[in-house]
Amino acid sequence: MKQLFGNTIDLLEKSIGLRVKRNTVLTSNVVNMDTPGYKAKDVPFNEIMAAYMGKESSGFMRITNAAHIDAEAALPSGTTNPRHIPIGPQPGADPFHVSVSTERGTPNNVDMDREMAEIAVNNIQYQTAVQSLIKKFDGLRTAITEGGKS
Repeated sequence: MKQLFGNTIDLLEKSIGLRVKRNTVLTSNVVNMDTPGYKAKDVPFNEIMAAYMGKESSGFMRITNAAHIDAEAALPSGTTNPRHIPIGPQPGADPFHVSVSTERGTPNNVDMDREMAEIAVNNIQYQTAVQSLIKKFDGLRTAITEGGKS
């Protein structure tokens, strides 16, 4: 199919499959939020898709002009007022901090709000990939039927 339709359909198929797997993993995190010592997991979508695409870097963006912002570099940020919300990782912050749920007293690192937000974002990205695939096939159908004539 790659030669007939190009790489787009194959990549969309892989993207949809990864989104389904990621949803399963994120849902598993929510289910295990009361499990003592459970560590939240995630699927490294960008890295896997980069590997599918034959890219060496972990992201899809690349610098094609010296004036472009390096997406991989950490941008200098900081708060000038204690009431400001910090952006990005903070010095000394542990991304795998084990938090204790105040409701249940279960020590693990599952943050229900974060997991639900990630599930919502993943669902939107899944729907986008599905709609892109539908549009691709609609375009092919239109081309085959000479502009929609049956």
